[in-house]
Amino acid sequence: MKKDGERTIFVELTDVGTADSGIFTWDIIRDLVYGDSALAELFGLATNEVSQGLPVKLYLDRVHPEDRPGLAKTITETIVGGRAQQSFYRVKTRGGFYVSVVAFGRCFQDREGTPVLYSGIVVLESATSTNDNRRH
Repeated sequence: MKKDGERTIFVELTDVGTADSGIFTWDIIRDLVYGDSALAELFGLATNEVSQGLPVKLYLDRVHPEDRPGLAKTITETIVGGRAQQSFYRVKTRGGFYVSVVAFGRCFQDREGTPVLYSGIVVLESATSTNDNRRH
């Protein structure tokens, strides 16, 4: 059910072969997030840069400003608590539109208990999306 003033926007992502989900690993020590082409597409970033690692700040800058505080809190709780997480937020595409995604992730620690890796998947929230046009 839509609230007053809400509208549905069709967003065409540039790579029609992109899957609806992207896989990532964040090297916490080096502060570099590595991802696949689907993650790059979802966040409106260059595939070659994402595959070689980008600072987490560049990803967070693509998250809707209203969603950043909650996402940052969830990530911090996941790192500290060592539990799996699930987050809902919006990211900006290359075209400047926001799409709703859900992310699932978990933090991994080394043998000394230091958080070192944070891995997961980001999926379009809409289960009825197609590769050509995605409704959000």
